[in-house]
Amino acid sequence: MQRPASITRLLVSLSSLVIIIAGLKAAAGLLGPILLSLFIVLVTAPLVEWLRRRRVPNWLSYVLVVLGVVAIGLLLIGFLGISVVQLTDALPTYRSRLEVQLAALVDWLSDRGLEASDIIELDLIDPGRIIQLIISFIRGLLNTLSNAGLTLFIFIYMLVGSASFSRKLNRSLGQSSPMLNRIQGFSRSISVYLFIKTGLGALTAIGQTLLLWAIGVDFAILWGVLSFLFNYIPNVGYIIALIPPMIMALLEFGIGKALIVFVGYALINNFFDMVIAPRYLGKGLDLSTLVTFLAVIFWTWVLGPIGAFLALPLTVMLKKLLLEPFTDTRLLATLIGAEDQEDTINYRVQPDTKRKR
Repeated sequence: MQRPASITRLLVSLSSLVIIIAGLKAAAGLLGPILLSLFIVLVTAPLVEWLRRRRVPNWLSYVLVVLGVVAIGLLLIGFLGISVVQLTDALPTYRSRLEVQLAALVDWLSDRGLEASDIIELDLIDPGRIIQLIISFIRGLLNTLSNAGLTLFIFIYMLVGSASFSRKLNRSLGQSSPMLNRIQGFSRSISVYLFIKTGLGALTAIGQTLLLWAIGVDFAILWGVLSFLFNYIPNVGYIIALIPPMIMALLEFGIGKALIVFVGYALINNFFDMVIAPRYLGKGLDLSTLVTFLAVIFWTWVLGPIGAFLALPLTVMLKKLLLEPFTDTRLLATLIGAEDQEDTINYRVQPDTKRKR
């Protein structure tokens, strides 16, 4: 028999939700490295399994993967740090270029009988502010990686203990447990999704870096690295990664090549996102476009900058493990899912469209 709706029950549920969110936000400094380590494990777990299938000893498989992650992390932190120093040194040059661009704009408007002050407030435009904003942005990203030591230790313990944890989970819940199936399905789907997303993001970043290098935009490799990192942020990541190279192209060459950067980025990104990605990622992780956008805002507010990168897997984990299993929240899980709920409720990579239903 269905229980009648109760305003008290609703208020208690909402109050509990507020308390949980407040707790997550208060513990963001600790949760960030833990969650980041968890999803790095999910990305690297297929590599460990691949090495084992090639008859590499277990201990050597773990060592190779850990050393690979450490090397990539150190290279990333070192590269971003050097790039910040180089951008800071080049700031006076770009300041003068921006002043030239503004002067050309004022002259162009004057030739057409328009006063620049009637259209834009030139006094509010600090020629160095735009580049300084980019530098601050990269420094913020670098600060996000400042807990690299803690994240690394958590990652190592999680990776080494993942096999033991899986066996304990099997013994505790039983092979036929629905919850065990959900946990294993979530782990498998997120693992494959992040692994493929990493590969596609790398290809996208390489294409965009080559485009910038061909045009002659300064710091092309830096913008390519940022493009790869922001590939993990759904919807808005591409836009954030596009802004710095467009500004640089504008300062160096003018509006023409800035538009080439805009169009080139759009073509490369859409090719991998709309042509290549659906072939390997199926219908994705069963979240509506609106929910993925709101998830970035919410998790960034709760966990800080790292929340933007983890927004998608965290939302899928919430949906699969906390909303779908329970009758009271199953409706909410359906509402935040993709439109074709019946086809996408079980995430599958490279779906077989010829399978009989």
